[in-house]
Amino acid sequence: MFSTWREQYRANQEVKREIQREEWEQEKRWREEDRAARRKVLEANAVDLEEHNANLKTASAVSYLTLICHDDTWTFVATEAFGIWHPTWTTSTSGTHYGCPAPTQAWKFKPDPNLTEGRISRLEPFNSGLLRISLSGHNLVRILDKLRDGTAADDVVHSARCIRLYGKFAEFVALVDPEAPAGMTTGVEFRIDDSVDTAPSR
Repeated sequence: MFSTWREQYRANQEVKREIQREEWEQEKRWREEDRAARRKVLEANAVDLEEHNANLKTASAVSYLTLICHDDTWTFVATEAFGIWHPTWTTSTSGTHYGCPAPTQAWKFKPDPNLTEGRISRLEPFNSGLLRISLSGHNLVRILDKLRDGTAADDVVHSARCIRLYGKFAEFVALVDPEAPAGMTTGVEFRIDDSVDTAPSR
């Protein structure tokens, strides 16, 4: 009887080990599928180097871009491009006016985006969170370059945000005509403000 029980116990243990092996193999397959899907997503988010270089060359000669977007969007873009940003800041240089980073924080910028007082303003209604930001060509080049770097992040969410926002800034760059007379973009506002189509479907 003891021998029968021992054989049954061994058989049960072997069944358990087999189930564990099957579960482990399934887990490995899922992980490999996830890795393959992640690689595919990141490849789809990649920005071609020649296209990127052309965007940078065009952006570098822009005097300024008047950007309108939500402050959450700007906080993400500014943090990506300049290394540190806080939603309540309206400038990046030291001083006494409201919204300025403390002197102990100013050194954390890499590089200083030099958005002085007046370059960022909040739009009415104030609680909408919309900002008007005056960006130089220098700022625009930095933003495009760092957003492209962000598209290669292992975090798919981060990569997706970077490629979408890169595309938005690239849309503006595509509107620039290097052959046009200087000053043609003065007063032009560019919005990052995708909207939902609320028109009733038929």
